[in-house]
Amino acid sequence: MKKTLVLLLALVTGSVFAAMPVEKSIGHLSTPIQLGVDEYHCLYPKDYGVHGLRLNCYFVDNRYMHGLDLGFWNVSEAASGVQAAIYRNETYDFGGIQLSLWNAETKQVGGIQVATVSTDAEDLYGIQLTGLLGKARAVSGIQLGGLCAESDSEKDKCWAKGVQASLYKTGAENLAGVQLGGVFTEAGWYANGIQLGLLFTESRYTRGIQLGGLTARSKETVGIQLGGLMAKSEIKADGILQGAIILAEAGDLKGCLQFAVGAANVIGEADGIQIAGLSTMAGSLDGLEVAGIWNYVLEDVTGAQASLIYNHARYVRGLQLGLINHCERLDGVQIGLINTVKESRFSVCPLVRIDF
Repeated sequence: MKKTLVLLLALVTGSVFAAMPVEKSIGHLSTPIQLGVDEYHCLYPKDYGVHGLRLNCYFVDNRYMHGLDLGFWNVSEAASGVQAAIYRNETYDFGGIQLSLWNAETKQVGGIQVATVSTDAEDLYGIQLTGLLGKARAVSGIQLGGLCAESDSEKDKCWAKGVQASLYKTGAENLAGVQLGGVFTEAGWYANGIQLGLLFTESRYTRGIQLGGLTARSKETVGIQLGGLMAKSEIKADGILQGAIILAEAGDLKGCLQFAVGAANVIGEADGIQIAGLSTMAGSLDGLEVAGIWNYVLEDVTGAQASLIYNHARYVRGLQLGLINHCERLDGVQIGLINTVKESRFSVCPLVRIDF
């Protein structure tokens, strides 16, 4: 009996001392409950982990927090469960639901992160909802920001995979999914998927659909590029469709339909179809040009030019159809009121001209 009492006393004493705060680092202790005002006035020190409930009036920091975390400013190296703060949630790794009336800053997020003013995460796997400024390094899921939603790093290698949207500026280094922006929609490198901006949409390489209420700009587009006023691919447009109201422009056009109510221009080679209400222009054409007023090709045409007023090219292998048709050399047909071939013996011919 005495031995049993001694053993029980030893166990109780050991449990009490194990639960008491200590000065030195403790790497293996945890508690089911943590209460505190700040880091100096709390039940257990930072080195303790919490499995259960943590409540604080101002600031509490623990090694890890798994369970329900409620307070003004919640800090831990790793956390999971539900974390709600009046001011700020701050963790390294988090999995679960994280709520803050002001700010949430977490390096690795798996789950849901919500803040009224700003969020900041390195890698997001899940959902990030922010009233004003949402930021992450890489996104795999949904990132929604009231003003801004951005995926950004210093190496330009991160991807936003999923849905990214905001009312003002939505930006990503690389996009694989859907990107929506109220004013600015940007992808620094690749935009693979759907990129939609109510005003301005821009990427370096578009592989999919790019829509801009005012402008849609890309270095290189493979797919569909539509701009309310202007659609521009500086290097080339390769794929299906490029169109705008005022100006559709590409460095090179490869197997693509380009149309504009105003002007459809290709700086280099146009291999496809150009249609414009006013005018078309190309360095060279292998395909078809149709314009309300004039078509102008600097070099050679293999195919056809059709306009109401004027067609121009250096060497035509095909058809020119318009009121006035001009080229330096013709292997084909000109149909119009005035047809001119500079290198021909008879340079001017009315109505129909056939040279081979």
